Amino acid sequence: MYELGFPGTIQVAITLVKRSSMVFMVFMAGSDEQSTQMAASWEDNKVTEASSSSSVAVKINTKRCTH
Repeated sequence: MYELGFPGTIQVAITLVKRSSMVFMVFMAGSDEQSTQMAASWEDNKVTEASSSSSVAVKINTKRCTH
């Protein structure tokens, strides 16, 4: 359900962000065109490398979320 550069749980990601003063990004992925474009951007190694030292990013797939 969540991934995108951070292999741990959301709780661990939040702890890391607080301790390191990093930016916490959440990408709510859907099936629309905007989500497809955003996912493609995050799959680019240049984007991942540039953001990995200053942020923690997670992707939540809205198709798999239950409300």
